[in-house]
Amino acid sequence: MMYDDGMGLRIQRDLLETAGAYLDLAKISVGTSRLLSEKILKEKVRIYEEHQVNVFPGGQFLEYAIFHQGIDVVGYYFEEVCRVGYRTVEISTNNLNIDIEEKVRLIRMAEKEFGLTVLGEVGAKETSSLTSELIREADLCLRAGSWKVLVEAAELTRKEDGAPIIPVIEEMGSTLNISEMIFELPGVWIPNVHSHQIFHMGAMLIELIGCEVNVGNVAPERILELETLRTGLGTVLV
Repeated sequence: MMYDDGMGLRIQRDLLETAGAYLDLAKISVGTSRLLSEKILKEKVRIYEEHQVNVFPGGQFLEYAIFHQGIDVVGYYFEEVCRVGYRTVEISTNNLNIDIEEKVRLIRMAEKEFGLTVLGEVGAKETSSLTSELIREADLCLRAGSWKVLVEAAELTRKEDGAPIIPVIEEMGSTLNISEMIFELPGVWIPNVHSHQIFHMGAMLIELIGCEVNVGNVAPERILELETLRTGLGTVLV
């Protein structure tokens, strides 16, 4: 899964022609969807769909809407998601405290009432959760109808130095069905994370879980680089 923070249409087309074969999902990051004109946004969605890439708005956009307008805005949000052409939606609680029962309800609502493919996300950006809690919530999201579950990168990264938290990755990888999980790479928005640590996390996920691990938040320019690690065409010490 790649993040798209507003790349232009020409760059998007070039990228998909070059590396689209190795891309399954594209996230229009955070609330970027609102900053693009409707014409450009619809065209971006169409281009991704044309290349068989599932595209979705970042989960923090829904969190933003709920925070400012209340939980009743969710139906309208899903309507707008469908209207502009999205067929997939992310439901997260990165920065907003929504209990798991409410999250499950929103997942079911998106899938059953709006026909959307749902990506649930577990974990928070500012606080650290027990691994057992992440596993439990991931299981509940999947039971509610999530197609895949994203694991927030901040839960996999040590805040003091940006290094991967190996025990959490290993426990989640051994307990959950990895085909249903997407482990996010950290970004520079996480304290003490630098470019080499993002690269190291990708290599570490492949080393610990296997070359078929689903990896999220890959930068556009890093798609082919990650694929070289999967296939053994790149060299890295982990």
